[in-house]
Parts: sequence; structure tokens; C-alpha cells
Amino acid sequence: MRKGLISAIALLSLGLTAAARSQVVPGEVNVRYSEQISNAPPGNCGCFGLEGAAVDAAWGASGVGIARGAAFALAVDAGVEHAGSVGSAPYGLTLTTVTAGPRFWLPGGKLRIFGQVLLGVAHGSDSEFPHNNSLVPSASSFALDAGGGAERFIGQRFSIRLLQMDYVWTSLPNTTSDYQNNLRIGAGITLHFGR
Repeated sequence: MRKGLISAIALLSLGLTAAARSQVVPGEVNVRYSEQISNAPPGNCGCFGLEGAAVDAAWGASGVGIARGAAFALAVDAGVEHAGSVGSAPYGLTLTTVTAGPRFWLPGGKLRIFGQVLLGVAHGSDSEFPHNNSLVPSASSFALDAGGGAERFIGQRFSIRLLQMDYVWTSLPNTTSDYQNNLRIGAGITLHFGR
């Protein structure tokens, strides 16, 4: 999983560098604080919360400029959230997700609204996951990130992401269904380039 995360960050950096140099494909990078609500493990009731940070980048596709109200872009999102305890269980959870896919914007001026559907991987660590009749401290799985948000421009190069809300589905192993439903909410600042 660490190799995958390092590869994703390297690809993201290369893409940002290429986009910034070419100035042909406008893009943006967002850094945000995030909180996540997840379903509790089997035998526990209710939900538990995680908190952390996320970063995403998006590039307009086929010469369609994000800054000019583009309807479509390619996005990459990476997030890390942590909980010191999972319900009443004697362990916590660090959840790392790296996803990519299409992002769509509604036309707008200073206020932009977007939606996205991203696919990728999730990695749970610092926890307990069933594996071959024993418990292991980490596991990886498929991840689906579907959601959207709203941003308000505060200048030519910056905007504030007022709210981003995503449904994040993961399939980490547990003793019942082997899937998790997560609601992630965040806010942060976005840097725009190539405008």
C-alpha cells in the first residue's frame, strides 16, 4: 500500500508540474481538513468518527478550462483520517484512500458547485482485521468516493472550498459483511493555475 501511495503522489506531482509548465490544461489543487463518520464494527452499535486531511487535484480535459466554467475534469483525491478508538473496541483506525475519476461542474461565476465519482484503493491500519482465522493490523481494499462540493473564488488564483461531502464505500475485511459506509465532510482552500 505504501508503494501505491508513493506512486500516486509521484504521478500527482508529475501531472501538476506538466500542467503548470504547459499552461494549456488549467488545473487546481485543494487542501482540506476532513471529518468522517463510519459504521461501527460488528458487535458494536452506532457509528464512530475519524478526522484528518485530504488533498485533491483536477485538470480540465480536452482543452476545456476549469477556470472558464468547464463541465468536466479528471480528479485525483488522497485522504488520511484517524480515530483513536472504534466504538467500544480496544483499537483505533487510520484510513487512507487514494481515488481518481471524473469531476463535473455546474456553470457558475464566483460560486462553483461540483460532483464527482472516483474509484481507487483504501488502506486501513493501526486496527484489527480478520485474516485466515487471526487478526492483522492492516488491510487494503477497493474504494468508491462519490460526492461533491461548493467553492467560492476569492481572487484569480484562490477559492475557498466551503463544503465537500462524499460517500466513501470501502470493502475492508470484517467478520460480517466486508464493507463499510463512510460519510466524509471537509472544507479547505484551492489554488488554481493555468488561468
